[in-house]
Amino acid sequence: MPATPAIVAFRTRLLLVLSLIAINSVLYLCSNAWPLRTPVRLPLNAIDAALGWHAWTIWPYWLLLLLGPAMALCLRERRLIIATVRAYALALAMNFAIWSAWPTRISASRLLPDGLDPLTALAWRLLYALDGPNNCFPSGHVTIPLVIAAGFCAQYPRARRWVWPLLLVLLPSVVATGQHYSWDVLGGAATAGIGLLVAGRQLRSSVSPAACGTA
Repeated sequence: MPATPAIVAFRTRLLLVLSLIAINSVLYLCSNAWPLRTPVRLPLNAIDAALGWHAWTIWPYWLLLLLGPAMALCLRERRLIIATVRAYALALAMNFAIWSAWPTRISASRLLPDGLDPLTALAWRLLYALDGPNNCFPSGHVTIPLVIAAGFCAQYPRARRWVWPLLLVLLPSVVATGQHYSWDVLGGAATAGIGLLVAGRQLRSSVSPAACGTA
């Protein structure tokens, strides 16, 4: 008879998620505001030009930002939480190392066009107030939801059928909001993949195709 998995109480999970958000936010915002070196402006490529800038993409962008913490709160098994936090810590450590050694800067304008509805304009102003133009490559806004999605799908294998397609739909908003270039998306996906490969063994085994129909 298989052992009953250790379940972490919701209050503990909430404190953990809030603590990680606070630590990540302080480190990210400080390194964004005070880079150790002069940030390099990355070049626009054909994918970036094709996607363009669209005011409405602020909504899928915010959804992507909020999806990570929401999925993290849904993790219940202790072993999966530990594996996810390990992969998260390793992936973000790589991001911070790159931001410190080779800081980058987005070149997009931050002037909002006239005629935006008040709610959309507010969403943009909130984003600009919280997030500076530096720390582009790799994108932590890609790294974080990908790592946490792996943990979420390990906890709920059937969720793989909609979580990964949803992320694929939301990820272009990282570029279409002018917050990142497509290079940054690839970089964020790479650090997430390395974190999961090195520190997320429990997550890789739990999201195998054979497990998908068992939860």
